[in-house]
Amino acid sequence: MSPNIVHPIIVIPVFNGRDSLIKLLEHIRVVSELPVMILDDGSNDGLSETDLPDMIYLRHAANRGKGAALRSAFEACHGLGYSHALTLDADGQHTPDMINSFIAQAKQAPGALVVGNRDLLTAEMPFLRQLSNNITSLIISLRTGYLIRDVQVGYRCYPLSDSRLWYSIEDGFQFETDIFFNVRKLKMQLIWQPIPVIYGNEESHMDYVLDTLRFVRTFFRSYQC
Repeated sequence: MSPNIVHPIIVIPVFNGRDSLIKLLEHIRVVSELPVMILDDGSNDGLSETDLPDMIYLRHAANRGKGAALRSAFEACHGLGYSHALTLDADGQHTPDMINSFIAQAKQAPGALVVGNRDLLTAEMPFLRQLSNNITSLIISLRTGYLIRDVQVGYRCYPLSDSRLWYSIEDGFQFETDIFFNVRKLKMQLIWQPIPVIYGNEESHMDYVLDTLRFVRTFFRSYQC
């Protein structure tokens, strides 16, 4: 496939988020006709292929982490001939209303990584999450030389032409941080797409203490590459 042809697919990793996922998919179908791949990362909440008609459903036998789920999905999408994977979280924090904006950005710059950009200074989000995101975004900006506006956001459009972009030993949330180090190594363009901040009562799978320590580990690993 020509690197300038955009043939995207929506990718949604999910772990024990059946109800919010089904609601999200209903919204997606209103605003987009793109194909959808669901990567079920070992859920035990009853989610099954029968809940997802006309979608590609892949499943890890056991929970392996968000990074492992995305990596599996990207490899599958690349093998199926898709040029880009547009990722949304299953918990409803990413409005499908922005899908067309991400795809438009990808068409303008097919080789760029398009990343959602939330307003982290005035956002109505949990204070610890806001503080963590602002601090880690600053640290990764200094490390990569790129202005990283939102290091933790999962709403992104990944070009799939070079698997080195998503090569990472990080299986958890740190995968999405590690991607920025790969962008630096590959000298890729970063495009920031403004998105709204949406927070409800959804359960987070993040552990602030453990994930902070894992972030530190990921940061120092970047010097070994």
